[in-house]
Amino acid sequence: MNIQKRQDGFTGQRMVYIPDHVEKQILQDPRIRDLYITHIGHFPNAKGQYRDRPTGSEQYILFYCKSGQGRISVEGNETLVKSNNVFIIPPNKMCRYSSSETQPWDNYWIHFTGKNADLYTPPCEVLLPIEETINSRIEDRMLIFEQMLQNLEQYNNFENVLYANTCLKYYLTSIRQIENFRFTGDKPAGDYFSKALSFMNNNTNKRITLSELGEICGCSSANLYKVFMKKLKCSPMDYFLQMKIQKACRYLVNSEKRIKEIAQELGYDDQYYFSRLFSKHIRMSPSQFRNNEKS
Repeated sequence: MNIQKRQDGFTGQRMVYIPDHVEKQILQDPRIRDLYITHIGHFPNAKGQYRDRPTGSEQYILFYCKSGQGRISVEGNETLVKSNNVFIIPPNKMCRYSSSETQPWDNYWIHFTGKNADLYTPPCEVLLPIEETINSRIEDRMLIFEQMLQNLEQYNNFENVLYANTCLKYYLTSIRQIENFRFTGDKPAGDYFSKALSFMNNNTNKRITLSELGEICGCSSANLYKVFMKKLKCSPMDYFLQMKIQKACRYLVNSEKRIKEIAQELGYDDQYYFSRLFSKHIRMSPSQFRNNEKS
């Protein structure tokens, strides 16, 4: 069976491209202009992912394979990337990367740059395995990634951009100085927190209550609420709503779907209720947002 090759478009994917006007703000801010994110995303079960860059990328590209496997080639040197492996491609190098057809990778990726990026970047063009041990803190590192992605999904608020790029330094250092990261860590986040994040990422088309989410994750709604407030400073339902709103933003910018269709994609049969929710969080209607972003 031939699998169609594609760059993106995977079920449950999340992806943020920082627009030029936000990057200009970043370059004017001395706190983050030395190291910042230009693109970030998560492609779960990315069967068929393939990208060929004959002249490379202007930024560093970091790949974290959470599960499955794929292949990355830099200047003709190919590396097999497996579960819990990190691989970084330096700027402006011919490269190609693809997901396995039989064991497609769960791919977390970041494009980053800045005048001091080389000072923070872990070794490039070599496989960096993250061994699973009792103090590996893999879920803690995944939480840092989630915070970067979640905040950049709301890049219209520059405080979110500032926070995400501050997290980037910590994220890269957690790989570059992995033993220090493991030694100084708190206890890893509970499994139910990871289950909740995974469920939300893959089910933005559904409506669910906090009680139902707790049952799915195997914990009480009270405990789930507490851990979200501690780690993300918001409730599970607020987080889920933010995720839906940001997905709506991507639909409005990158597709021609009608507002009603987008509402249904996100589990809302009433497009007017959806529009009120959107307006409350983005401070403009879906139609106004689409017109502003495309103008």
